Amino acid sequence: MSNEILHSRIQTRFKDIFEEIPDVPKYILDNLNHEIRPYQKQALRQFIYTQRADTADVSFKHLLFHMATGSGKTLVLAGTILYLFKEKGLQNFIFFVNSDAIIKKTRDNLTNTNSPKYLFNDPGIVIDGKSIKIQLVDVFPISPAENTIYLKLTTIQKLHSDLTKPGENKISFDMLKEMRTVLLADEAHHINTLTKSEKKKLSKKELVEKTWESTVQKLLKLDYSNRLVEFTATIDLDNEALFNKYCDKIVYQYDLKSFMDQGYSKNVILLRSNQEDLNKMFNAALLSQYKKYIAQSNGVDFKPIILFKSNKISISKEANRDFLDLIEGLSVDQLKNNIQNGLSIHDNERSIWNKMYKYYEMRNLEKVIEDLQWDFSNESILNANEQSLVSESNAILLNTLEDLNNPIRAIFAVAKLNEGWDVLNLFDIVRISEGATATKKTTDSEAQLIGRGARYHPFIFMGEKSYMRRFDFKETDLKAIETLHYHTINENSYIKKLEQSLEAADIQTVEDHYVKLEAKVKPKIKKTDFYKKGKVYVNKTVPTSVSDYQSLKDYGVSKEYSISYDVGVEKRFGSNKETRSQTAKHEEYFNVSISMLRKAIQRNKFYRFNNLKTYVPAITSIKDFIEGENFLSSVSIIISLPLGLSLNDLSAKEKLGFIEQFLSYVEGKIKSNYLKERGTYSFEGVDISKVITDYVIEKNKASDKIQLNQVIQSKNMKRHDWFVYDNAVVNGLEYEMIDFIANIIQELEEIYSEVYLIRNERKAKIVEFNGTRGFMPDFLLYLKDADFTYQVFLEPKGKKWYTEDKWKEDILMEISDNPDVVVLAENESVRLHGIKFYSEDTDLRREFKEDFSMKVLKRNKLNK
Repeated sequence: MSNEILHSRIQTRFKDIFEEIPDVPKYILDNLNHEIRPYQKQALRQFIYTQRADTADVSFKHLLFHMATGSGKTLVLAGTILYLFKEKGLQNFIFFVNSDAIIKKTRDNLTNTNSPKYLFNDPGIVIDGKSIKIQLVDVFPISPAENTIYLKLTTIQKLHSDLTKPGENKISFDMLKEMRTVLLADEAHHINTLTKSEKKKLSKKELVEKTWESTVQKLLKLDYSNRLVEFTATIDLDNEALFNKYCDKIVYQYDLKSFMDQGYSKNVILLRSNQEDLNKMFNAALLSQYKKYIAQSNGVDFKPIILFKSNKISISKEANRDFLDLIEGLSVDQLKNNIQNGLSIHDNERSIWNKMYKYYEMRNLEKVIEDLQWDFSNESILNANEQSLVSESNAILLNTLEDLNNPIRAIFAVAKLNEGWDVLNLFDIVRISEGATATKKTTDSEAQLIGRGARYHPFIFMGEKSYMRRFDFKETDLKAIETLHYHTINENSYIKKLEQSLEAADIQTVEDHYVKLEAKVKPKIKKTDFYKKGKVYVNKTVPTSVSDYQSLKDYGVSKEYSISYDVGVEKRFGSNKETRSQTAKHEEYFNVSISMLRKAIQRNKFYRFNNLKTYVPAITSIKDFIEGENFLSSVSIIISLPLGLSLNDLSAKEKLGFIEQFLSYVEGKIKSNYLKERGTYSFEGVDISKVITDYVIEKNKASDKIQLNQVIQSKNMKRHDWFVYDNAVVNGLEYEMIDFIANIIQELEEIYSEVYLIRNERKAKIVEFNGTRGFMPDFLLYLKDADFTYQVFLEPKGKKWYTEDKWKEDILMEISDNPDVVVLAENESVRLHGIKFYSEDTDLRREFKEDFSMKVLKRNKLNK
């Protein structure tokens, strides 16, 4: 049906070269506190296109934005308010919804300048040089003031009551006849009972909702220039009546599948097991802590939340008590047994459980228990029954769960994540005592729960904050903090029904089991001298000792650490660059007082002296670490601030947050670099036959019903004699680079007597010169002529990761250019070269081709 809706017709028009496609006016972009994402901009373009039509007052007075949960519908709503005010002269806006909790949240979003989620520019809205005021009202003024937007926030229930039972300080139909009004309906599916119902006899609740729908339609018809703009993530277009009502009103459609495909959500993984509830809860807590530990070790501030979901309040309360008793009485032997049992069951190294248990196997279990008992105490667990969870006061409380100062780590509840709960740091949902209830209603409800939990949780990593997943294509444990795990039962009929509900909701999931992609060295290759006698060259490493770590510099800590203070930050899709709401900045050096530094250190367990001393043996005391010229006193903290704001304007809490962020960075550097082997400039050969062997890649198996765009694929390479393996198990960018080699293979074979491209699947590792970071270039190009053997390192790299991984390209360049690089070989006939990153970015790809041509295709350059 989607090809018949208004959204599709507009997009077809936009493809017409003679159609004038509107851009989003500058006054909208300038007055929003967040830079809008590409799909939000497209939504506003399509809305503006309808409103510019001569027939807008007839054909496009009632429109609907059908956009995925978490995609930022409210920011689009804010843009429509500005447009209708500026272009149509509309000043009266009624925002209505089905929940008091959403009213409170929307009041903050649209009017509370102190809220971190405030949508408009903090200094105030300015259009055509005039300051525009948003004024909350119960009744619209008869003579509205200029440059004022009047906003009434109400529930649909109260709106209907006020209109049908007129009274003092209430709006009425008669009053609104004289006023042009915009109706803004959030979670608009609640006002469609009259349309969607095919029953002759409605329930009491349906009868009430039927009158709501009639009320809204009556309001819309009071004036030809009135507008009704609806926003929802949930509309059943399979319902014929609803489709017929909305097919010419859906001005923009952006479903959850597109949202997830483009990386704006968490990944969703189903963890299936038949464990007892207590074991399931305990392992979920261990998994949550594992995510927290992984984040902290990488300098990421992170507080993951668990939702334990039951179908009865009594079961929820009992599970809460049992969980607290288990954590409080946990012993080292119990934890050790749990880890060993887990490892025996989950032996697949790609499984999240295997990773988790192996992590704990290497940890101090007394410390793990101490952390568990601190993070999952009675004070950090909330048991919310059905009514309290959806009440306004608790909804606001629950909306602060992302605050690191909010102690809550787990919630026991019966009610699902409702429309008023926008928590982003939910990372585990655990079903408790619910059996294999496989009704469509049950699994549809769970699909909605998963969809809301899949909202992405932005965090700062390596100094950058992202609103999109960044680890999909990287081999890193940090994938865990971009993943929502749904812990459920292992029962086939239930899982099948759940998958159907997830598919209907456009939610993509993977299960925690894997398919194998195999690559074998071709038999023909094994018979060659290249394979039998050839070498792969990697640089030697030397051990470091305690004496090598006399200052923070030895741990890779920079002399200057920069922090950007931002009110609002967005990241455009497809770009690794942050876009901040304040583009004009200035920098100030942060003169940290000893007392404040001590306070921040006291709040971080890593910096307890006995622990710190094991990583930094050169210190004699915490005072030495804080004040010693080789340690913290040697590092400067620089704060980047918006113009007009200075460090003196910030609160002590904000300044303390800067110090804690800095200390987290230092902690990560110390942990990751202490006593690691250091790379040298000397390369030595390892027999190709020992390094280049058959291998298997295991990837998540996508659900049969919900297809996930898998990056890793197997390409048949049996017909290409120059490729060492029978299959290329690669992602799309890597295959493009193989294709690049295929296109020039004839030219290469005219220059060289032997040409082989080797997929380096975690075999040959380079360690940075005089440093400890290492990586494994994705490909090795082996070339041979009458005089020399060449090993060329090749690394495809998406532009998204270019800045973060630039140090790897620097190593590749140094291999070619640094005269200190030596090859420890039997003779001097070996030459090593690194090539710039191969990228999908046009400019970076051009640089790659130029570098490749200079070093590989022009032999005189290679021989230098």
